[in-house]
Amino acid sequence: MKYLTKNAIVSLCIFVIVISLSACTAPKRGVLKSLGKYKDSVFYTQGEFQDYTVYAKYHYDSVDFAENKYFTQISESDLNEINEHLDDFESWIETFQEDDASCEIVVNYYFDRTVIDNEDYFYIESKKSTTTWDDGTKTSSLVYYDIYFFDTQTQTLYYFHNDI
Repeated sequence: MKYLTKNAIVSLCIFVIVISLSACTAPKRGVLKSLGKYKDSVFYTQGEFQDYTVYAKYHYDSVDFAENKYFTQISESDLNEINEHLDDFESWIETFQEDDASCEIVVNYYFDRTVIDNEDYFYIESKKSTTTWDDGTKTSSLVYYDIYFFDTQTQTLYYFHNDI
């Protein structure tokens, strides 16, 4: 009986470690794979397990979006959604900076929104949480998202992830 208990504990520990490490992974394989092979990338994280933020950039030689099932070309009507997510992401970067200005994601984060135009492509997957206050007012906030923004002029995929 002791042998089974020790094996169960060891198995549980290994399972927890694997789950913990998998939480801070690269973008979803299907979305990233849909763009083909990238030349190089940089990847920065802050946090762990289910409370983490990721910023990454992937550089490509060329990408064909003609039959891509994830990405859509940006139109003027998409800008509010994109900016809502980027505003939230950048507020987390500011929070990390207040805590520790030397953390890797703060030091290496740079995104210039002026590069966003109607020649670019994006894909967003997100979840919101709505709270109803005692006075009846409702507020909603982003609790999880993946933003993939592809700048066609530089052939760069920007990946933003936040999970609180």
